[in-house]
Amino acid sequence: MTLKIRHAARGDVILEISNKLSILDFKKEYVAQLKDDIPDVGNVRLFAMGKELKDELWIYSYDMMNESTVQAMIKK
Repeated sequence: MTLKIRHAARGDVILEISNKLSILDFKKEYVAQLKDDIPDVGNVRLFAMGKELKDELWIYSYDMMNESTVQAMIKK
């Protein structure tokens, strides 16, 4: 499945992933794709469908569809 992660300052990152991936591993893949100033995974918060994605759950836990958009917030 393809998911788009949108961050206002850093732009969009598109990831091809399995829906069986944990949210924590999803965050790690996102951070690995960032080109500049790589943040700590613990400082990344992801939101989809009005909910914050919890690290201990999986992508399929949130019933996300292919080509869904996830909003990223990065704490300083």
